[in-house]
Amino acid sequence: MRIQLIRNATLRLSFGQQTFLIDPWFAEKGQGPCYAGQVTSPLVDLPLPLAQILDGVDAVIISHLHTDHFDDAARAALPPDIPIFCAAVFAKKITEYGFSNVKPITHTTTFGGISLSVTQGRHGPEEILQEMGPVSGFMFRAPDEPTLYWAGDTILCDEVREIIETVHPDVIVVHACGAVWDGIEPLVMDADMTLETLQLSGSAKVVATHLDAVDHATVSRQDLRNAAGKWPTVFERLSIPEDGDVLVYDTLSQNKSP
Repeated sequence: MRIQLIRNATLRLSFGQQTFLIDPWFAEKGQGPCYAGQVTSPLVDLPLPLAQILDGVDAVIISHLHTDHFDDAARAALPPDIPIFCAAVFAKKITEYGFSNVKPITHTTTFGGISLSVTQGRHGPEEILQEMGPVSGFMFRAPDEPTLYWAGDTILCDEVREIIETVHPDVIVVHACGAVWDGIEPLVMDADMTLETLQLSGSAKVVATHLDAVDHATVSRQDLRNAAGKWPTVFERLSIPEDGDVLVYDTLSQNKSP
């Protein structure tokens, strides 16, 4: 398995024999929304040319439709017939964007020998969930690959804990910038939740993304490094990649059933 962080939540994932593009946000620096009322996001440029990001992509995965996960620039750049996997609740809207090969997942499906399962989460505390709307994550399984749990835009909640405790994924990708909306936070995991995820996850590797790219973030990469540095044994299992970095995992999972 090969994970390349592009920017924010956008990843290139090579898994099994397939390459996935996850949550593409392609706006140029400062050309997206202003989430906190001060500066416009994204705060940084893409680390690679679009042609390189899109090269060899077999399918796209969309966790939800917020603009920092699937924007106008991404919709313009993607081929209209590319397979797009999403939770069923988002399929109609993505089809309306002009994509002809949308593949809604209710529970689990397969693609190129890979099992893809939708997971649930909560995009913030109870009082803001209705405004934030539904979100999803995904579980990836394939022979001779680690089991990957990409949690998506969620805080650490009962749904996430249950997945970690029952599936025992080998690699967990979390969105760790905290983020605030109208004074309510966190919208996604903050430093404390990320560290608790590490503590819950046994020997799993945890990858922290969605950092240093949106103006309403409350946690930076350095904040997370500082917090994790107080727990050396935990810190060894945490990766905080920079934009463009590639992480490779080849540990085989002991839990392969969908």
